[in-house]
Amino acid sequence: MMNSIQNLLDQVAIIGKKHEKLLDATGGRFNVFRVCGVDHYENRHSAILAELLRPDGTHGLKETFLACFVGRFCEEGFRRKFDCTKACVATEYATAKHGRMDILIEDQGTKCAIIIENKVYASDGHEQLKGYDSFAKDKYGEGNYVIFYLTLQGDDPSKDSGKGVKYTRISYKDDMIRWLEECVGFAARLPTVRETLFQYINHLKSLTGQDMNAKYKEEVIRLLCENPKNVESAFAIGDSFTEMKNYLVNEVFLPKLTSLCKALNLENTSQKGDMVNTPYTGFSITNPSWRFFQIAFEFGRTGLGNLCIGVIPKERNVKNAETYATLKQRYPKNSNDVWAYYQYFTTYRDWGKDAMLAIHTGTMVDVFKDEIVKLLELTKGLAM
Repeated sequence: MMNSIQNLLDQVAIIGKKHEKLLDATGGRFNVFRVCGVDHYENRHSAILAELLRPDGTHGLKETFLACFVGRFCEEGFRRKFDCTKACVATEYATAKHGRMDILIEDQGTKCAIIIENKVYASDGHEQLKGYDSFAKDKYGEGNYVIFYLTLQGDDPSKDSGKGVKYTRISYKDDMIRWLEECVGFAARLPTVRETLFQYINHLKSLTGQDMNAKYKEEVIRLLCENPKNVESAFAIGDSFTEMKNYLVNEVFLPKLTSLCKALNLENTSQKGDMVNTPYTGFSITNPSWRFFQIAFEFGRTGLGNLCIGVIPKERNVKNAETYATLKQRYPKNSNDVWAYYQYFTTYRDWGKDAMLAIHTGTMVDVFKDEIVKLLELTKGLAM
C-alpha cells in the first residue's frame, strides 16, 4: 500500500509541475487585482463595480454597462422607468439611521434607485437589509427601488437582515461574471477597458474556484480514477487528511504561537485539540493589560469559510460598553453583537492548502505577528 501511495503522490507532483510551467508560460499567475489585494475587502469590489456602472465612468462607454446590468437583473416594469442616462452612482452611501449602503444608483430624473449590498466575506449587520428597505421606502416610494444582495456564491442574507424584505440574490460566481463577459463585448474596441475586464473576470473566477486550478484538478481526478490501486491509495490519503491538518495546527503551529505571544507579552490561551473542524476553529490570546476583552482568531466558523482576527469579550455578557461603542463608531462595518472589532485576513481565507503550507514553512507565525501588532496599535489607548 505504501508503495502505491508514494507512486500516486509522485504522479500528482508531475502534474503539478506541468501546471506550474503552464502558468509561467501563459502569464497565468499575474493578475493586477490579486496583486492589489482585491480579495476580501468588499469596499474595493464595490469601487470597481461602481466605476463600471457609472455613466460618467472613466471607461468612456457612458451608460452601456449600467444598461446591461439593469437589463439582466431588473424586472421589466422597473427597467421601463429607470433611465440609465440620468443615473448617479455612489459608494458607501451614508443614511441617517441605517448605516452605509455599499452601492446606491439613483435615476436623477424619475428618482428611482438600485441598492446593491455587497458581501464578499463579511456577515450581515443587525437587520441590515430591513434598514435599507425602510430608507428606500421613505425616499423613493414603494415600487421605485430594487435591492440586490451580492455574494460570491449567491447566498441568502441572515434571517434577521432579510426577513420581510423584497430583494434579489445575485452572485459573483455566475451572475456578475456573465454580466462582465457581456461587458467585454461592448469594450471590444477599447483595449485597456477590455483587458481590465478580462483581468477582473479571471480574478473572480479564482475567488469562486473556476480558474485554471479547475483544469489541474480535472487532470488529477482522471489520474485518481485511472485504476483500482489509485482509487484505493486516494481513499487512504483522504482518510488521513483531517488528521494531517490537525497535526499541523496543533503540534506544529500552536507551540510557535505560544512563543510568539510570550515575545509580545501576551498569553496564548488556546487549547490543543481538533481545531480545524469544530464550530470554533480559532485561537484566543489574552493581553494581561486588558480587563474585558481578548484577541481572537477565527479560521472559518463552520459553513462560513472566513478567516479573521478581532477583539471579543472575555465573557459574553461582560464587556466595557464605552470601548465597545467606540470601536463600533470608528469601524461600523467591523463590529457586531459578538465581535467588538474584526478584520478579515488579507493573506489566507481558510484552512486550505496555502495556510497549511505556511504553517509547514513557518511563515504563518509571521502573518499572525503582523496582525497582532496591527490590532494592538489599533486599540492603543482604549480601556480594553
